[in-house]
Amino acid sequence: MSSAASHGSTAGEIPSSEINGLYDAERNGRMSTLGILCAISVIRGADVQLLPSSFRAMEADLGLKPYALGAMALCQGVACAAAGPFWGNLVDSGASRKLLLTVGSGCWGTCTLLLGFVSGFGAMCSLRVMNGVALAMLLPVSQSFIVDLCPKAERGYMFGWLFFFASLGQVLACLFVTPISNDEVFGHQGWRFALIVVGLLSWVVMLFVPCMLVEEQRIWKPERVGIRKEFRKLGRFLRVPTFGVIILQGIFGTIPGAALSFLTMYFQYTGISDSMAALINSLRIIGDACGGLLGGIIGDMLTVHSPAYGRALTAQFSILASLPFIYLIFMVVPRRESMVGTYAGLLFMHGLTSSWVTPGCICPVMCDIVPRRSLASAYAWELALVFCSGNSIGPLMVGMMSQRLFGYRLSTEQIDDMPPEDRAQNAKALGKALFFSSALPYAICALLFSLLYFTYSRDCKRAELSEEMGGGSGSSTDGEKSQKPSEHSQLISRRTLQQATKPLEAGVIWS
Repeated sequence: MSSAASHGSTAGEIPSSEINGLYDAERNGRMSTLGILCAISVIRGADVQLLPSSFRAMEADLGLKPYALGAMALCQGVACAAAGPFWGNLVDSGASRKLLLTVGSGCWGTCTLLLGFVSGFGAMCSLRVMNGVALAMLLPVSQSFIVDLCPKAERGYMFGWLFFFASLGQVLACLFVTPISNDEVFGHQGWRFALIVVGLLSWVVMLFVPCMLVEEQRIWKPERVGIRKEFRKLGRFLRVPTFGVIILQGIFGTIPGAALSFLTMYFQYTGISDSMAALINSLRIIGDACGGLLGGIIGDMLTVHSPAYGRALTAQFSILASLPFIYLIFMVVPRRESMVGTYAGLLFMHGLTSSWVTPGCICPVMCDIVPRRSLASAYAWELALVFCSGNSIGPLMVGMMSQRLFGYRLSTEQIDDMPPEDRAQNAKALGKALFFSSALPYAICALLFSLLYFTYSRDCKRAELSEEMGGGSGSSTDGEKSQKPSEHSQLISRRTLQQATKPLEAGVIWS
């Protein structure tokens, strides 16, 4: 054995100590980035839960009807839909995702903070619009990091963690906001105080984004910026059958989750206290969190055994398993305070089974059928089309059905002061509206996922072929050669990885 070999290196090789240092730096950068993305997910989840946790308090304090409360959610959803493709276009054009997340967190926190100080319906809708614009930036930008953070076989697991922390934020908001929403805290109404706190926490997260988020160097290409270019991208995306299935099922699949924003209000009308309503609703969200992580893992496992059908099977089983719990919760269980334990158990199981779709199927599938250089735009368009439909339709559907079909009676009195027959009627009306707004879209969504059995495998092969050829429809948006999604983290340069990993197994980096 030569002297050079005995020391584990040659003139053209990197010393093992330097290789280990590169691995440690890459691993630390990956964990730091994942940590700040999870923190952003927590705050985003809290923001999502703030409005539904305050519905009853806002109805009493501001005299807002369920239809008006649903309209506020509509304003944010439409704004999010309209702004998403713009931010996705900036990301795919080489803009710094670190800068976008910093700006988005700051704008998000400012809008939430100001919502705690206004009372007019118009002003609140305007701030909800601006909040939706900021939210449109954060979601596709953060999700686009997953391709940088893990190989294809682990994407469901990683998306599951983001889903878990977003649900954790919802749990914290539910437990914190609902019990104080009708009380006075430090001279402010409880629901206003909650908005102020979440806004300040968003600012704190904003300060940590530049320090913790590690991003590969990006080349700014202003020639890719433009609304017309984004619409051309959308045209190419829609020519991919699997993308069309994702959009179509999303229109129906997001209606139940949006409709359940009235769940806390429903329990309050059944006579359950604010604190107990918050607790049992939190159990549903805890089930969502655990189910999201579980669904990501199951999706990865089923894909290993059946690459063509594993993701679709994960989504369909999740939806069908959740339908019986929806029926029991809103149509079978007596609407009495004594049934709180039954409600809690059923809601936990519903959350555990219904939350596999996004991390186990939709997000990983998008990574497989869209080239990496267009991934942020794809997520943004998916978010836009879904928010413009399902997430906006859900709350409006519950509000309109409860009032116009099932006899909901508006009241500005506190629930304890309302006549028992009015409380019972409102609980019955909301329960029926919630059931029909959830069960029917779920059933349609399960049928639509069957189309993935015929489209997904073919679209994956087409995407791989177009990547290898460096062009083709759907692989490039401006005639340039598209980037093939890497199986290694992008947090250290490709050249360094090639040099450092030459004598080692490719899987070492993930150990």
